Amino acid sequence: MAGNRSLFEQAMTRGHSAAWDQQWDKAMAYYRAALTEFPDDPKALTSLGFAMLQADRPEEALAVYQRAAALTP
Repeated sequence: MAGNRSLFEQAMTRGHSAAWDQQWDKAMAYYRAALTEFPDDPKALTSLGFAMLQADRPEEALAVYQRAAALTP
């Protein structure tokens, strides 16, 4: 089942805006919303991983980065 590209793009844009403002919890929520539309999107995964690192959640970030790496040759 294909995700909704418009909702995905909107969530990513909001996530990037929150990250720019260093609102890491909001950024993570938006990136997770994007991932509900396209769970295997590498850009959404790496954006979420970066927000997790900035929020001092390195173990979670590592798991997300590993998932992104497994999906990207």
